[in-house]
Amino acid sequence: MKGIWRSAWVSLRRKGLRSLLTVSSIAIGTAMVVLVLCIGQVGTQAVNAELESMGINGLSVSASDGLTVPCLTAIRGLDAVSEAMPLSLQFASAQVEGSSYAVVGCGIDAGADQVISLQLLQGRLLNRGDVSGEESVCVVDEAFAREVYGRVNVVGQSLTLVYQTGAVTELTVVGVTATGSSLLQNVTALIPYMVYMPYTTQQTVTGMQIFDQIAVRLTAGTVSEEAEKTIRRTLDRMGEPMGTVMTENLATQRERLDSLVDIVSLALTAVSGVSLLVSGFGILTVMLSSVNERTREIGIKKAIGATRRRIWLEFLVGALLLSFFGAVGGLLLGGGAVLAGCLLLGYTPVFPLGGLAAVFLITLALGMAFGAYPAYQAAGMRPVEALRYEG
Repeated sequence: MKGIWRSAWVSLRRKGLRSLLTVSSIAIGTAMVVLVLCIGQVGTQAVNAELESMGINGLSVSASDGLTVPCLTAIRGLDAVSEAMPLSLQFASAQVEGSSYAVVGCGIDAGADQVISLQLLQGRLLNRGDVSGEESVCVVDEAFAREVYGRVNVVGQSLTLVYQTGAVTELTVVGVTATGSSLLQNVTALIPYMVYMPYTTQQTVTGMQIFDQIAVRLTAGTVSEEAEKTIRRTLDRMGEPMGTVMTENLATQRERLDSLVDIVSLALTAVSGVSLLVSGFGILTVMLSSVNERTREIGIKKAIGATRRRIWLEFLVGALLLSFFGAVGGLLLGGGAVLAGCLLLGYTPVFPLGGLAAVFLITLALGMAFGAYPAYQAAGMRPVEALRYEG
């Protein structure tokens, strides 16, 4: 068997440039598949991270007639609930030095970043003292700070918030968050600026004692569908005048989006696999040329006792070596490109070992499949006819 591998290797080295070009084409095809496969995984991870930062990781509870503080307390007391955050949204205008800016006044509780994932840039977020004391403080987003004040650090600045109902309040900025870091800002995209304040302050100013919705983050391992049913039953038993209770399973939407990303990634991987298939035809062409060039050699080997099986294995091993070096080169090339791209763009590289192993094995299998016919043709030559060949 060692002699077979040596003969195959010597044959490939004899036409070194042609073998190198064939290996390169296989490597490029393999690298394309690796790139698409890894980019799909990196993209899925990036999408999940973005959805996580937007707060799409739980449930949204609302009611036709609004939710109250007892509803919030009841939801927070459930074992399936890790965090629950009241959200009260009111359209308003922020007036600063004679200029007016359309905003959404959002009443929230302390610890809102645990549910709606606010990313703090300057100052601080709202604390329990702000909520219990109904303090006139707020947190604004970065876009608002840059538009109104021309800088990000606007902690200590004041603004006047005028609601559409006519209610007016003076607020002091205590923090600045990254624009778009909250699901709320993406939902209310038509109003680009967010002003977050204690929900107790907003209730006192506007006279509205109900919440538009309660954002819920579930405990680890909780089945979201079961949590929905539990929350509905809990609120129904309270007897509060809240009207029809509605729950939106954001986790399910996230799973659907993940499935969509996986389907797109699979489709792109299949398309890139065409390049790998084309490189397989390159192996077929090279091996057929090799059979033609080595016809007299095959005749001599058979004349001195080489069996059909040995000739067949020799050519099949040659095809296997081409696909092996191409597969290794493709994995290194594709993996290096993914690593460089992720480092350049600031993403965490992901290398699915199972998928990469499958690509490697598929490349080897293609090499053997396309090398099988030339090997069969070589093994089937008659010694007398091969020795007469003058090509």
